Amino acid sequence: MHEENLIATFLTTQKSIRSLSEHTLCAYERDLLQLQSYFTSLQVPLLEASREDARMFVRYLVKDSSYAQSSINRKISCARSFYSSLLKAERIASNPFSLIAVHRQMDRLPSVLTVEEVTALLSLPYADFPSTRDMTVFTLLYDTGCRISELLSIKESDIEWETKRVRVLGKGNKSRYVFFTDHCASLLSSYLSLKHERFSNPLLICSNKGKQLPMSTVGSMFAVYRSRLGWQKPFTPHVLRHTYATHLLDNGADIRLVQELLGHQSISTTQIYTHVSKERLAHVYAYSHPHGRKPDE
Repeated sequence: MHEENLIATFLTTQKSIRSLSEHTLCAYERDLLQLQSYFTSLQVPLLEASREDARMFVRYLVKDSSYAQSSINRKISCARSFYSSLLKAERIASNPFSLIAVHRQMDRLPSVLTVEEVTALLSLPYADFPSTRDMTVFTLLYDTGCRISELLSIKESDIEWETKRVRVLGKGNKSRYVFFTDHCASLLSSYLSLKHERFSNPLLICSNKGKQLPMSTVGSMFAVYRSRLGWQKPFTPHVLRHTYATHLLDNGADIRLVQELLGHQSISTTQIYTHVSKERLAHVYAYSHPHGRKPDE
C-alpha cells in the first residue's frame, strides 16, 4: 500500500471510530505528512521506521522553536496512534513511538481579554459586508464561547431567534445549545441582511465570495484586528473562548454550567478557567471573610 494510502486509511478509521472533527483530522493529516516528509529525508519508509528514527523526529521538533509543547505532544500522540493502528493490522512488528513519552506542559493560564478590551473590540465601527461579518464572528464567539470550528459550521436554520439560542455540533458529534445577547441579535440581523443581498448559502458565516469561511482567512482576520487595536497579547478565536468562560466564572456562574456551555466532557478541562483576577479575590475576601466585612454590613 502506498504511504499516502496508509495515512488516508488511518484518518478514515479515526473519523469513524472516534468521531473527530474536521479541524482535528486536518491537524492529524498535517502531522502525519510532516512525519512522512521527515522520514523521506532520512530515506526511511514509514513502515520501516525504528525507535531511533522516532527519537530523531522528536528532537527535530524540539529544536524548531516555532512549535509549542502542546503541538509537539499532539504530533507524538498522533504518530503513536498511527503506528499502533499499523501494528494491529500486522503491517509492522513494533511501534517506534511506543516508548516516547509526551512532555508535561508547564501550568499556564490561558490568555484572556479584559472587559475593557472586549468592549473596545466590539465597539469598532462596521459598515460593509466584510466588516459586519467580522464583527459578527467576534461577537458570536464572545457571546457563545463556541469553538471556531463549531461557529463556521452553524447554519442559519440552527438559530432560534425567540429564545436567542443556537444549536451547535461539538466534539464527538454532540450537539448543545449556546446563547446570544440582544446586541448580538441586532448585529446578526444586520449581517444577514447584507448576506442575503449577495448570497444564498445556508451556512451562517460566509467568505466574501459566499463560500464557507476558510480557517486561513479567520487567522488573517484576527491578526488584522489585533494590529488595529494595538494589542501585544495573543488574539485568536480560542482567546475569545477563554475570555467567555473566564468572564462567566468571574461573575459567579457555576462551573458545571460553564462546562455544559463549553461542551467539555470532563469538569477537569473547565477547571483551568477557575483562575481569578486579584480584584475578584479581594472582592470575595471582603464579602466572605468575617474580618473582611465592613462594620455596617
